[in-house]
Amino acid sequence: MEGVTRLVEAAIGDELLDEFGLMLDGWSDASEHYVAVFAWYEPDGVAKTGLLSMAPIINEPEEDLSARTHRDVLAGMLEHDFRKQVSCCKYLVGDNCSVNRRLATMMQVPLVGCASHRLKRAVQYQLVQMKRTWQLYKR
Repeated sequence: MEGVTRLVEAAIGDELLDEFGLMLDGWSDASEHYVAVFAWYEPDGVAKTGLLSMAPIINEPEEDLSARTHRDVLAGMLEHDFRKQVSCCKYLVGDNCSVNRRLATMMQVPLVGCASHRLKRAVQYQLVQMKRTWQLYKR
């Protein structure tokens, strides 16, 4: 399985441009804190989103849930798995929590906060409109 993982990482690394955005979503389960990291990029003008990582943030006793630890984890993952520098990231998308705001400041990139919440509301609105249209159509 490790070999398949390395092949997929190499393929994504080859396709991933030198400018991309990162979307972060963190959650906790018991005492473990996980972060899913997605990349958004446009090879040949076509938007693509790929899951880069979904793993615990804390692996060593001296690590914590700070923005610095998040940055170090992102930098290590990008460099080791995809041969990209964290400076290639041009923006972050994530919750408006203090860690993400500090992380964006440290990386000197804008934070698009709570986009997922706005998207969810927009989709819910569209679904209601479609349901109303469908009900009118059925009459």
